[in-house]
This record gives sequence, structure tokens and C-alpha cells, in this order.
Amino acid sequence: MGNLTIASAFRLRNKLKERIKNLTTQIGRADAVKDAGTAENTSLFDGKTFAETIKAVDTLMSSLRELNLAIESANVVNRADLIALETLKARIALFEDIADKCRRQAKVRYEYNTEGGKDKIDLEPLLDQTAIVTQLEGFKKDKESIEEKLAESNFKTTVNFDPNSVKALL
Repeated sequence: MGNLTIASAFRLRNKLKERIKNLTTQIGRADAVKDAGTAENTSLFDGKTFAETIKAVDTLMSSLRELNLAIESANVVNRADLIALETLKARIALFEDIADKCRRQAKVRYEYNTEGGKDKIDLEPLLDQTAIVTQLEGFKKDKESIEEKLAESNFKTTVNFDPNSVKALL
């Protein structure tokens, strides 16, 4: 069995997905019939038949599933950080929206008065924009720190999957 880190497993997974996508596209474009008594045109599938290509895609999908399970199993060491990262991304999105809302809020508004003129009404913000931005920056720093930790782990943590088992399929 080859030595496969989470990072290299991600690259292999991307290759598998790309190969599945390409073959699936070719299958979608190909005719599922041929003229009676003629040989099947295999040029679209690099010399393989339509049925062989479908079987290859099915095998690739099974390999992808096995690789995903192996990655998931290896990623147990990163689970808490992955959950924290997901939460931080949601917080960042929320606080970016809130900060943007604070930036766009008017400071005054005008209302017509009974004399036909306009009265200036000062508006008070409900939130402290500086505090919101400070929190947002803190979330971004925490996210960056976790991403660095995960990247380091991804280059060290091994995945129980033999990359040679799919090399011929790619």
C-alpha cells in the first residue's frame, strides 16, 4: 500500500472526479445504438466500447467512494477543527453582512413638517460598527489559524488507501 497523506488523497480525489466527469460527458454525447451488422465506433472512448466505458465509470465511482471513506476516517483527527472552521465561516458571513449594513446606514433622515418644510432627524446606530469590525477581524484571524493547522495536518496525516488501486483507471 502506498503512502498517501490527506493532501495527496484530496488531489487523487480531484483526479477521480475529473475522470468521472469526462467519461460521463462522453457517455452522454455518444449514441447508444449502432447500425446493425457494423462494428461499434470506439474512437469516442479511446478504443473501449460503450459498455466498457460505463463499467469504468462505475468502477471509478466505487473507488471514489472508498477513497472518500478513507479520507473521512483519517480526518477524524481534524474533526473538531473542521467543525470550528465551518462555524467561523458562518460567523464571518454574518458579521460581514452586519458590518456592511452598519456602513450603509444613514446618519440622518428628513421628515416633512406641518409648515411644508423638512425637519432633520438624527439617527442613532443600534450597533457599534467598530466593535463589529473588530469581531469580524478576530474571526478571520481564527479562521486563518485553523486553516494553517489543517493544512499542516493534511500533509502529515496518512490515509488508509492504496493510490495504485486507481492509477490504471485514471
